[in-house]
Amino acid sequence: MAIVVVSRWKGPSDLSLARGAAPLFKKHGAITAYVGTCYSGQNAGQHEVALVYPDWETYGNGMQTMAADPDYQRLLADAIAGFDLQDRRIIVSDQIL
Repeated sequence: MAIVVVSRWKGPSDLSLARGAAPLFKKHGAITAYVGTCYSGQNAGQHEVALVYPDWETYGNGMQTMAADPDYQRLLADAIAGFDLQDRRIIVSDQIL
């Protein structure tokens, strides 16, 4: 079962910061990283970042090692300076396809 962490951010349309962060997330256990802009509904214009981890153990280890990583700390400081975190969800996913 996969663990999917989805964060919704409000900010400028330049998503290069999130796109450049994918290798960092993968270094800390994410198997996939997605970023995109919502184009309809009440969150239109906001940005979604989804990180997929293979299981709870990998997710937990990733959060611990990322929190201590100076590169992640810089990334988070840059994100907070330019964007406002609106929401974060953790989804436990069972593949049904």
